[in-house]
Amino acid sequence: MKKICFICHANICRSFGAECILNNLAAKDNNKEIIATSRGIYAQDFYAVPQKLWDFLKSKDIEKIEHKSTLLTKEDLQNNDLILTMTDDQKEFILDRYAQFTDKVFLLQEYVYEKEEEVKDPISFSGSSFNKVMEKVYQAVVDLYNKIK
Repeated sequence: MKKICFICHANICRSFGAECILNNLAAKDNNKEIIATSRGIYAQDFYAVPQKLWDFLKSKDIEKIEHKSTLLTKEDLQNNDLILTMTDDQKEFILDRYAQFTDKVFLLQEYVYEKEEEVKDPISFSGSSFNKVMEKVYQAVVDLYNKIK
């Protein structure tokens, strides 16, 4: 079994979207060996998933699910096989505190494409600008799934 945890700032957009995408791909394949979760390095349980993310996921035939913004813990790092961040700052934040997990913490783009490229936070974007960033997340997660399945 492979447990993957996606990390972003607040756990309401990029990381949660990536979680939904990966779990959806695995479910369509009837693949019970891959399980995705997501966390935020500054998550607060009162943060809400924006409607524009639900709209994007719906465009990919991914159904709305319950979600509560959840703060990353040391246990999350211990219990997952792979930790994928969206930005260098998030990766550094984790590794500054938990250097023992260096072997499993990567940028999403770094792990999938072997390139040091960040996925910028689209929360303040609208319309096609938001969708462009989330399309980048979507494609990276599809490629990740194909790489690890």
